[in-house]
Amino acid sequence: MNFATVARIEQGRFAAPGPDKLARIAEVLGIELADIYAMADYAVPDDLPSFQPYLRHKYRDMPDEAVDDLNKAFDRIVRKHGYDPAGPRAGEDEAP
Repeated sequence: MNFATVARIEQGRFAAPGPDKLARIAEVLGIELADIYAMADYAVPDDLPSFQPYLRHKYRDMPDEAVDDLNKAFDRIVRKHGYDPAGPRAGEDEAP
């Protein structure tokens, strides 16, 4: 991405910068991607990803077998402590 594109985004002349451009800007500036999406008026999800997509994104180079092992361990631990591996339903984890 060049400086002209960044300048147009800053000046509001680039109406809808693509998620890829915003991701690169966030990375260079050390800003959370969700924060930069919010500043650009993109929809930002309120919830976190489930465990498996998180692992695949966070540890892209991890072998599939290791990801499967982690998923099995996570499911076992969650069930042991009486939780649903899918996580809480909408609103269940919110403070009263």
